[in-house]
Amino acid sequence: MMGNVANNKRIAKNTIYVYIRMLIIVIVNLYASRIILNVLGIVDYGIYNIVGGTVVLFSFLNQALSSATQRFVAYEMGCGNATKLHETFCMCFNVHVIIAVFIVIAAETLGLWLVCNKLVIPENRYETALLVYQCSIISSVVSIIQVPFNATVNAHEKFNVYAIISISKADCCLPCLLSI
Repeated sequence: MMGNVANNKRIAKNTIYVYIRMLIIVIVNLYASRIILNVLGIVDYGIYNIVGGTVVLFSFLNQALSSATQRFVAYEMGCGNATKLHETFCMCFNVHVIIAVFIVIAAETLGLWLVCNKLVIPENRYETALLVYQCSIISSVVSIIQVPFNATVNAHEKFNVYAIISISKADCCLPCLLSI
């Protein structure tokens, strides 16, 4: 009975952490998009969104990878074998690094060709668009590589840590966006 109460409290606290995280990120993103639109103007904002959209393109992949990785890590945690858990984490990390390498290869060949040859970008904004594209690739790679770490935090049910990391990541992006 006591264990059940402790589990219910943990679930309630984790739910509150996740909702607070979601609320702060939504507010930051709404505010950031308004500032970015005001600073960049309509044309540059459109270029920023279409070129930087590679991050959004790979977000579905990150979600699927995160769920699968979290499942394997949680399973090994439940078995209680620390060595197997370490091996599972290392294998997941290696798989994500390989996926990130493939993403870089695809982005630097096919993706770069599309940006350079198919997008209509004003001459004076071309270098900036390429810079945004390269930053988007780096952001995608970092997001893919961090999946095993996020999955491990989630499998350990440390949602307060996950919420703090997510909020700080969103808050750190705002000054970077303002410098564009």
